[in-house]
Amino acid sequence: MRLLNGKQGLRRSQFAKELRGADLEKVLIVSIDVSKVLQKSMILNYFGEVIQTPFSFMVSQGGFRYLFDKIETAQKFCQAEKVFVGIEATGHYYEDIVRILTDAGYSVHIINPASTHEERKQHLTYTKTDDIDLYLIAEALIGNKATNAKLPTGHYKQLQHLTRARRNEVNKRSRIKVEIRAIHDHIWREYQGYSVLVDGKVKTKNIFSDFWGKASLHLLVNFPHASQLLELGELGLRKLSKEYNLKLRNTTIEKLLFAASESVSKPIEELSSELFILKQKLKDYQWHTENIKAYEQEIERIFIDTDGLLLLTVPGIGLVTAAEVYCEMGDLSHYTSASQLIKKAGTNPTIKQSGPEKGYYGQISKQGNANLRRAVFNAGKTLSTHNEALRPFYKRLKENGKKTRQAYIAMGNKFLKIAFAMLKNQQPFQWNNPTYNYKEEVIKKLTLPIAA
Repeated sequence: MRLLNGKQGLRRSQFAKELRGADLEKVLIVSIDVSKVLQKSMILNYFGEVIQTPFSFMVSQGGFRYLFDKIETAQKFCQAEKVFVGIEATGHYYEDIVRILTDAGYSVHIINPASTHEERKQHLTYTKTDDIDLYLIAEALIGNKATNAKLPTGHYKQLQHLTRARRNEVNKRSRIKVEIRAIHDHIWREYQGYSVLVDGKVKTKNIFSDFWGKASLHLLVNFPHASQLLELGELGLRKLSKEYNLKLRNTTIEKLLFAASESVSKPIEELSSELFILKQKLKDYQWHTENIKAYEQEIERIFIDTDGLLLLTVPGIGLVTAAEVYCEMGDLSHYTSASQLIKKAGTNPTIKQSGPEKGYYGQISKQGNANLRRAVFNAGKTLSTHNEALRPFYKRLKENGKKTRQAYIAMGNKFLKIAFAMLKNQQPFQWNNPTYNYKEEVIKKLTLPIAA
């Protein structure tokens, strides 16, 4: 069982540990179905017999007094010695309930909605009502399908709020990027790349190596139409580049003027609505970019006061990725091995095996923290490219036939193991390279000063 507990984290071993040695006749199960306004609860014994029929309560002082009275009445009736509370994780609404019940001394266990869904399928119960869900929550808890109730606190919670909000801003900006490209296609499509014949073959040439760089954005804002670039001409573009420090190269200027001269766009007078939309979308883009910078500054301010700085000693791991991995892992005192973190992320490969034949690894389980899973994937991707110490591991994976995304996941899992060891032992990344200095590696990734 120790082997299984190591793979599945503390989710089942914790409940089993608390239940061990108890008189099951004197165990109560309190199931709670969470919503934004009105919560429903039911109290059963360990064998599934209803002690208190479903009732509703509010998340308020009076509401919790009502809930506690119901639990205490059921305890006296059954002479219960242990009370376990099962709560289905719904959005963020369950967090206050978990916090208050935990502070009140109850053993609280969180049920993943996927677990209740599986319970419903096993019972061939396709009807979904609050009362049925309460039974399913209780059965999931009794069946050891709950997680522990350790909610992140302190800097872990702060960084979770900030990194997730930043990620949301990044996603919004990504959608706006698509919209900007689409609307600018109607104004001057060749700006994003034009086709030329090379040795009888059609090839696409990009004007800018970074479409979202300073020079490209300046032209998009101020000179979005081909005719405006032709009017500026070579001398005008050189003057513009010098005045605004755009650093336009000769080849870039040549490409711009060529693409403008070959443009088949409508006259600028017929594009007033498109130009207006582009202008507004570029403002939105700038707004989200500034928001992202502000989030990153606040993330850094909090992160530099945590031991998560150790993760920045790993070449290729930047501030945001380190902060995301650190806060989504949470307090490592809750874990005994890195395998539990991999299971938490849902990046553990599923094993397919039956009979005497040797099993094989399938897709990752995706049963875990989606935010940690994304951070693990991003870490694996950047390490595969930018970490010379770990890159041989990536090359071996590719040589063994792993697809690129599979290799990124494997690298991310390796990073979780490294991060677990570093944080547990309070040691920086180890690399036998004379040019590597872990202090310099950290400092170059920060804008704020840190204590020596």
